[in-house]
Amino acid sequence: MADTDECDVLVVGLGPAGAAAATAAAKAGARVLAVERRQSLGGVANCPEFIPIPLGLHARADHVVIQSIVGTRNHLGDGTCADSLLPGCVVNRDAFDRALVDFSRAAGAQLRHDIVFAGLDADHSEATLNQNGRSRKMHYRALVAADGHASSVARLLGLPALKKMYTRRYRVALHVPQDAVDVWISPRYPGGYGWLIPAGREAILGTGMEERVAREALDALHRQLAGAGLVGSEVLGQSAGAVPVEGLREKLSFGNILFAGDAGGLAHPLTGAGIHPAVVSGEAAGRAAAEWSVGHLGALPAYEAKMRGQFGETLARALKRRGPLESPLGTDGGASDLEAGGWSVVRGAFEQ
Repeated sequence: MADTDECDVLVVGLGPAGAAAATAAAKAGARVLAVERRQSLGGVANCPEFIPIPLGLHARADHVVIQSIVGTRNHLGDGTCADSLLPGCVVNRDAFDRALVDFSRAAGAQLRHDIVFAGLDADHSEATLNQNGRSRKMHYRALVAADGHASSVARLLGLPALKKMYTRRYRVALHVPQDAVDVWISPRYPGGYGWLIPAGREAILGTGMEERVAREALDALHRQLAGAGLVGSEVLGQSAGAVPVEGLREKLSFGNILFAGDAGGLAHPLTGAGIHPAVVSGEAAGRAAAEWSVGHLGALPAYEAKMRGQFGETLARALKRRGPLESPLGTDGGASDLEAGGWSVVRGAFEQ
């Protein structure tokens, strides 16, 4: 733990949003303490993910980029397929997150892992941090909550839990190399979607949907693609998680506390895409927190307005389009209008 019990900016969570916030705040000259409850700093092992071109600057470290992507294929419930240009790359998520953490450390932020955010006195800007059974109080000028959809900061503030969907992922061999991400949007994936992300000679198959049918839908997608000879029949690895799917929180700033990334509900309600808004909101929150800590009282309201202006309409539109898909597995219909007006399911997740 740090030698002092006071910092300018306390960042809770060191995923993409938290690491981006810590870096931005430290670069702005703030004294930053960033804490993470996991026992190590980094991302999800064996989980390649797609990021768009604007985030490429964050993927320049060695062993981060796996391959380039030129676009997406959106498979709809009526059997049609719509291609969309969306340049980007597939990254090793663990290496990507570690690179963001390294940027934070290089900028001068103090990073601590295996820390539980156990208490919050928002009126006095005081947090209780636990490590190995010992508690310590930490006073802050501003706090950035970047601790995911199940945010401890939100819970301690008495805020309602965000609605979420569950994700399941299989790592499989990829028999036919490709430079596009496939996304399936239909009632076969109630309240969510299926996807294939190519990663060199392997691919990640996944579903994001209702928990009770997530494995069944993923197994069906795997059988379909393996039967077509596109991927291997053996599951080389698997993982699971959850993402928020109800759009932005009612408020992103509570006094001198800012919410960023999944903790703020910035993940895309239809596709679950969350890395891009996590990094963007984290950087903005970190800068705003640093400005607030030196007396710029308009910095936090400006952050709220900026995030709503940048992401609010996109997330609200996706939330509206999500509704028809919340139907039983295997039913037809409800997704045929997702490409109306040329709107692309995946490209829409990265609109600003």
